[in-house]
Amino acid sequence: MQKKRKPSTLNKLFGVNVKLERTRLGITQEELALRIKTEQPYLSKVERGVVASSLDFVERIAKALNVKPVDLLDENLGRRSRESS
Repeated sequence: MQKKRKPSTLNKLFGVNVKLERTRLGITQEELALRIKTEQPYLSKVERGVVASSLDFVERIAKALNVKPVDLLDENLGRRSRESS
């Protein structure tokens, strides 16, 4: 039997930031998935930090969310978003 791997900290951070930016824009997972040409269940796994994303995928998501790719790996993104609200 294969052990289930724990999501990496970086995958989790990326996923949290994707969800934060997506909800800030008021779009659903389904809409973002259409914009980046992927399936909604896969995007859900990304947001939960369960899967690792390629750099191309990071770039596609960033472009769809109108942010820089590096912003999606920023530990302070959530804090900055709350401060600007």
